[in-house]
Amino acid sequence: MEARKGSLQKRVYDMVSAYVYRKTEARCGIAWDAVKEHLKGDGNHQIQQYREAREKVCSGAFLAVRSRKSREEFTTFFTGTICSVPQFLPQGEYDAVAEALLGDKWEDVKSLAMLALSGLSRI
Repeated sequence: MEARKGSLQKRVYDMVSAYVYRKTEARCGIAWDAVKEHLKGDGNHQIQQYREAREKVCSGAFLAVRSRKSREEFTTFFTGTICSVPQFLPQGEYDAVAEALLGDKWEDVKSLAMLALSGLSRI
C-alpha cells in the first residue's frame, strides 16, 4: 500500500526521518549527503561512523517510543523529542498529526514512528 501525499503515514515517516538525520549528523558530525555519495565503497571510515551513529539514534528513540504506554507519555515524548528538530509541517498536516496524537489514533502514530525508526536504522 503506497502512502498518499499528506497521509498520516507519510507525515510521521517524514517527521521521524528529519529527527534521525539531524540527530545522526549532530552525533557524528557527518551529513547524510556526504555519506550518500560514498555508499558504493562500503569500507569508508566515515560511512561506518555514520552508520553506527544512525543505529544508536534509531535504537535509542525506538526503545523510548516503545516504553511510552499512555497517550500522555507518548505525546510528550513525540512532541518533545521528534519535534525537537525543525519540521516542515503545513497547516493541514499539522492538524492531522495533532488530531491523531490528541485523539484516539495516538497508538497508530506510535506504531508508525516505531516502524519508521526501524526502517531508518540501517543504511
